[in-house]
Amino acid sequence: MNKTELHVKVNKIYIIVAILLLACYSNAITVPWHLDDPPNITENYPLHITDLQPETLWQTLFAKPFSPGTLERPVAYLSFALNWYVGQDNPIGYHLVNLLIHILTAFFLFKTTFLLLQSPRLEKYSEDKALFIALLSATLWAINPIQTQAVTYIVQRMASMAAMFFIFSTYNYIRARQSETAAQTIKHFSWCILFFALALGCKENAITLIPSLLLIELLFFYRREDKQSKISLILLVAANSLLLLGALYYSFHHQLFGTYSNSLTTRPFTPYERLLTQPSVLLFYLSLLLYPSPARLSIDHSFPLSTSLVHPWTTLPAIVTILGLVLLGILCRKKWPLLSLALLFFFINHLVESTFIPLELVFEHRNYLPSFFLFLPIAATLGWALNYTAIHSKLLYGTLVVFIPLLLFLCGLGTYSRNVAWKTEESLWTDSLSKAPTNARPYAKLAEIYGWRKEKNAENFKIALALLHQSLERESPRTSYKPALVGNIGKLYAKHGLLDQAVLYYNQSLQLNPDFITSRFDLAEALTLQGKFSEALTQINTVIAKNDLQSRFFNLKALLLLWLDRPQEAAGCSQQAMQRTMVNKERYFYNTGVALGRAGHLTQGQWFLKQALHQHPNDRRILYSLIENRLLAKDVNSARQYALFLLENHSVTSYENDLAKLPTDYSAVPVNISVISPLIVECALQAATNLEKVHSQRNQ
Repeated sequence: MNKTELHVKVNKIYIIVAILLLACYSNAITVPWHLDDPPNITENYPLHITDLQPETLWQTLFAKPFSPGTLERPVAYLSFALNWYVGQDNPIGYHLVNLLIHILTAFFLFKTTFLLLQSPRLEKYSEDKALFIALLSATLWAINPIQTQAVTYIVQRMASMAAMFFIFSTYNYIRARQSETAAQTIKHFSWCILFFALALGCKENAITLIPSLLLIELLFFYRREDKQSKISLILLVAANSLLLLGALYYSFHHQLFGTYSNSLTTRPFTPYERLLTQPSVLLFYLSLLLYPSPARLSIDHSFPLSTSLVHPWTTLPAIVTILGLVLLGILCRKKWPLLSLALLFFFINHLVESTFIPLELVFEHRNYLPSFFLFLPIAATLGWALNYTAIHSKLLYGTLVVFIPLLLFLCGLGTYSRNVAWKTEESLWTDSLSKAPTNARPYAKLAEIYGWRKEKNAENFKIALALLHQSLERESPRTSYKPALVGNIGKLYAKHGLLDQAVLYYNQSLQLNPDFITSRFDLAEALTLQGKFSEALTQINTVIAKNDLQSRFFNLKALLLLWLDRPQEAAGCSQQAMQRTMVNKERYFYNTGVALGRAGHLTQGQWFLKQALHQHPNDRRILYSLIENRLLAKDVNSARQYALFLLENHSVTSYENDLAKLPTDYSAVPVNISVISPLIVECALQAATNLEKVHSQRNQ
């Protein structure tokens, strides 16, 4: 068939695969936010854009959580920002984009595999055979239940979109190598470089494209007598040499070699222990990919840490097995290049996340990219078996004809079933707890659900507290995790108004890790609510000395300074809070307005307070502050208008309740009751007198 007919046939075939994937993930569209989703998206204010102006979009590229202004994974964050612009915090739109990414990735994996099967070193495959193998291989990859973590887990778009651009780049490299004119070659190489840059902008592990292309070149294209092959090989070897130098620089710069046998600051293992453990992890990944039963899949896994070659005993056999598989991939490169590609591509693309770089030990989504070609030799074997049995054994042929669709059906059913576990936060972490009972995180996440998501009552408080205490006895993914757990116990007490116990646990958390900013900030908040402003100020100053990037730190400091009657300093802190947030600066307008007014900048203070009132028109506290501001400015008429507006929209009883609560309500900036009360009372009496006159006139 000609190229046009082939193109039409490929597209028609893949529409069926796309429908299959839509069916497999149909129950994932409404899955809520999980784990790292909130800090990266719903609580990441720089992504919450309301327009598509170039400067607005530019800011989203620097939206790394807790480090605003840092350029890291900008393409992924831009995509989240565009999702927010369209549907804000509704997860459906994000899931639809993730699924579209998965479908496109699978489609180009199919096309890339088909091109590889048409390469000079594999001339034995006809177009029909190549189509069958490429389609089956890509489909087995796409509907494998293990991919749910990269597709259904919204924030893992970073991994799936990096893989999408990775395969786009690989496809264009192959197209360039198969091009017949210089213009086509240049065009496809240019696309290859562009997509590589976009992949790196989604996740750093896309850097493995460089050795992956070298592998593809050597397996499928390189011929000594071909000039273009020599040029491609020289360029790829040079790129890989630069990559190796960069990796060495990274390792020395981050002192990974210097701490090789010492525990890392953030992980409960050394780089040496992680390196010893990863062969076992890689074999575990392979077992999950080849037997992806939903009963074996989890967002968190309990995995034994290898502390030596013989502890646990599986360490050395795992290392030997991995080395054997790598050696097999090298030795079979000429006779079975598809098997060589499957094995070596898998290990090459685990180099970043499955060696000594201090990441967590196990995560399923890390297999999304490395498993691209893992099913290629399986598909090729099944294709060969179909052709062979069609001639030699009708019974076996019929069995295969039934087996292959059944295999696809079972994989698809497994994917659909696995997505059920993602339905709610509680179902996901309950599932994880049953599969990883020695890990602290499932207990901690369930504690968050009972303590903060469910109804606030004594029973849920007890369950959350018990879960947090159990989590303290389990294995932690980070050295900072136990201080965080102790701090969460403090937060739980604070939520239920038990501030003395909260302060006790915050201090215990800081004893475990004096540099743990979260607990120190929470301690400052708890001391503030207790009215211990000087102690709280000491704590928040310590926080800011360690991290002056977060606006909420300066906002709390401004609040404390106002209660300490230091308005000029408070105004400066409020300004710094606004400077450190790229969007939604309005949340700091109220504190800024009060601080400016108390510092004598009454007109400026009024402007900020009016903006705050516009955002929250029913907030009595803002009205009180506006009345105070205008009285301090000797603008009694404006103050009276605000007072009348207050009385028109709120009952006198609510004002009386506020009078009793405001002097000790330290959760917000202070209100000068003695200044505003006479005018409000006067307006209330006047309103009552006017109302009485109206009633008298009606009765007459």
